[in-house]
Amino acid sequence: MKPTLQQIERLGQLDIQDEKGTVFKLKTLWKEQTAVLIFVRHFG
Repeated sequence: MKPTLQQIERLGQLDIQDEKGTVFKLKTLWKEQTAVLIFVRHFG
């Protein structure tokens, strides 16, 4: 199922943290280049 433009825009507004704890908007990952997002769910 392909996401809509509206869904991608909403996803881009999420705050995430990098490995150093710096918070930034997810959309900055694809601002200048194409990005592939992979979500891993931990069962444990």
